[in-house]
Amino acid sequence: MVNWESLLEFEEAIASSNTSSFSSSSLLLQSIEGKLIDRLNCPTPSSCQYTEEDLIKSMSSYDFALDEFTSCSKCGCQLNNTGNYKSCCKNYVESKNYISSSMERSYWVSLINNPTGTINTLPNYTNMLILQQGIPSQLRSVIWNRLLLVGETIPETSSLIYENFQHSYNQEISEQISKDLHRTFPNVQFFTLPKTVENLSTILNVYANYDAELGYCQGLLFLVGVLYYHFQDESPALTFHSLVVIMQSEPELHDIFTASSMSSTLNEWLHEFLDILKIVDPALLNHLQNEIGIEFQVFLFQWWLSFVSSHIPDFSIINRIMDVCLTQGWKVGLFKVSLGLLVVNKPILMSLSEGDEEVIYQHLLNESRWGVAVNDLDLFFGKTLMSWDDEKLFMNASEEELFKIPKPASVASSHKRSASTVMDKFKQLSVGLGLPRSDSDELSPQTASSSSSSLSVFSNRGSTVNPIHNNGSNNNITDYESVYSDITSTHSGDENGCSSSSIKGFGNTFSSYIKPFHSRSPSKVDTISESSLVSENKHMKVLLKQAMEMIEHGEKNERVLDDIKLVLGL
Repeated sequence: MVNWESLLEFEEAIASSNTSSFSSSSLLLQSIEGKLIDRLNCPTPSSCQYTEEDLIKSMSSYDFALDEFTSCSKCGCQLNNTGNYKSCCKNYVESKNYISSSMERSYWVSLINNPTGTINTLPNYTNMLILQQGIPSQLRSVIWNRLLLVGETIPETSSLIYENFQHSYNQEISEQISKDLHRTFPNVQFFTLPKTVENLSTILNVYANYDAELGYCQGLLFLVGVLYYHFQDESPALTFHSLVVIMQSEPELHDIFTASSMSSTLNEWLHEFLDILKIVDPALLNHLQNEIGIEFQVFLFQWWLSFVSSHIPDFSIINRIMDVCLTQGWKVGLFKVSLGLLVVNKPILMSLSEGDEEVIYQHLLNESRWGVAVNDLDLFFGKTLMSWDDEKLFMNASEEELFKIPKPASVASSHKRSASTVMDKFKQLSVGLGLPRSDSDELSPQTASSSSSSLSVFSNRGSTVNPIHNNGSNNNITDYESVYSDITSTHSGDENGCSSSSIKGFGNTFSSYIKPFHSRSPSKVDTISESSLVSENKHMKVLLKQAMEMIEHGEKNERVLDDIKLVLGL
C-alpha cells in the first residue's frame, strides 16, 4: 500500500528547502502534463495492480549478468561480464538488489501505476529520484513503458499500423538500415542477434512507410535501439509506438531528422543553445567562439543527431540520458546534457588557445568528453544538470521563445504552488479516485522549412568526414558529418557561400554523403509508384485514426470499416 502521507510530507520538505541554485520542477511538470495526459489509459492506481510485492520481486530477481547497459558505478566495468567482477562490482549488485526505504518503494509503485498523477503531485521527489539518482535498472523498462505508453496495452491504432505497413519497403532505405544496424552499438552483443536485427529492421522500415515526410534518418537507431533493448520482452510494436509518440509529441525533434526541415531546425537549435550558454557561462562561450573561433555546430549537430549516445565510454550514460529526455522533454534533455558536457570540460577547454581547434574537436567528438562526468554520473546528471534555472533558461518565452512547447494552463499555476497547496489538494481527493490529473493542450506542430540538404551521419570509425558550418550570412547547412567519426577540421568555402570541410583524422581523409532517406521508391512491390505509396499511407493514417475513435466511443461506421478493408486488401 502506498504511504501517501510520508510521500507528501517529504515532498513538502524538499519544496521548502529548494533554493535558486536548485532546479525547479516547472520543466518536469510542463513536459509530463503537456505530453502524457491525453494518453492516460490507466486512470487510477486501483485499476492497475502493480504492488509493492511486485516491486520487491522485480528488484531481487533481476539478473545483472544479462544487462549490457549497466556498469559498476565505482570502476565502470560492465556487469554482464561476471568473470571480471571486482569486489566493488559485487557490492554494487548487492546494493542494487533491493530498495531499503519504504517511502521510495511507495514512490516507484505509485509512478508505475499512475505516472502523470504521481509526477504532478510529487515533482520535487521525482526530480530527486529520476534525475539525481537515475531509475533503478530493474524498473527502467516498466517505467519507460508507462511514460511512453501510459497504459497496459499498445493502442490498437499503433498495432494496426505496425502490422499493416510491413510492405513496399524502400530498397535504398532497407539497405542503409541493414548497414547501420551492425555499427550503431557494435560492442553490445544483443544487437548482433538475428532476432534483434530482424525486429529493428522491421520497426525502422515500417516507420519509414508510416512517416513519409521523415522516412529514415540514420541517427534514429541510437534512440530506437535503446528503446527496443529495454522493451525486448514486449512486442516490437511497443518500440514502434514509442517512436511515433516521441516524434509526435515534439515536432522540433521530428524536424531535425526530416530532410526538408533539418537544416533550418538545427540552425535554430544552435542559436538557441548558444543563447543559453551565454547566460550559463559567458566566459566559456567567449573563449571558444571569439578567442579560438570554434564552430559549435561541428560537434553539437553530431551530439543531437545521435542523442549524445555515440562514443560512450560507459553504456550506463545512455540510460541516464534517456531518463532525462523522457521526463523533461527531448529537446530540453539534449540541450541540458550538451550544456553539462561543456561545463564539466571547461578546465580543459579554457586551457587551450587559438591554433588548438583540432584538439578541441577531437576531444568533444570522442568519448574523452565524458572523462570527468563518467567518474560520478549521479553528480553530473543530478547536481550539474539540476543546477540551472529551468524557467529562465528553458521556459521563459521572453528569451526569444526558446522552447515552443505550449504551457498548459494547469501547469502555469501548479508549478509555482507551495507544498502546503499540494497537501491540501491531495486531502480533497477521495482515496478511490487516485491522484489528481488535469487536461492539457495539444502540441502545435512546427512549420517545416524546405531545404535541399544532403545527409550523412555515419561513417566507419577512424574515418574522417565533413563537419557542418556556415560562412557569412548563409545559414543553410550543406553537409552533415558522421556521428561515428573521429575528427579534426580544416575548412574551405564553396561556390554557394557555404563552407564545407575536409576533416583530417588519423592519417586519412574521408568524404561521403548519402542521399536523405525520405524518398520512397518501392522494392518489394515495384509496381507501386512513389506517389501512390505516399497517398496510401496518408489515407491509411486518417482511416486508422477514425477507426480508433470509433473503438474508443463504441461506435460503428460501416463506410469507414469498408474503406479500411479496401486499403488493407481484406
